[in-house]
Amino acid sequence: MVKPVIGIILLAMVAITLWRRRSASTEAITHTNVVATISYGTLGGFTTTVANAGGPVMSMYLLAMRTPVKVFLGTAAWFFAIVNIVKLPILIGLGLITGPVLLLDAVLVPLVVVGALIGRWMIPRIHQLLFDRIVLILTILGAAYLLVP
Repeated sequence: MVKPVIGIILLAMVAITLWRRRSASTEAITHTNVVATISYGTLGGFTTTVANAGGPVMSMYLLAMRTPVKVFLGTAAWFFAIVNIVKLPILIGLGLITGPVLLLDAVLVPLVVVGALIGRWMIPRIHQLLFDRIVLILTILGAAYLLVP
């Protein structure tokens, strides 16, 4: 029941991001813009809590701040590393982290390393505008997926 709500939130955030980028005001949201920061933070907290779907919200916030590619990726990586470490005791308490889950995680570690190495090679070669468009398109696709029953 929450999936469509999150999908609508994401589409609204994409629309706001696109509108801001096309409007006369090209200035980025900064940490001093309290209303925007609280709005993004609240929506990010809601989506990551109820559906582990905070990534697109965080992406829209970082795009709104006009964050360079490397800073964008580094900030997102650290943010979600910390969020997931904080959630770890809760997930263990709920019985969601089990032996089979840890075994699957161990099997997938080499793929994570390969992905990190590919990303490290690719990121310096991606132009900012292309990166921003990829993030927007993937967010739209994610929102569409959440809207389909």
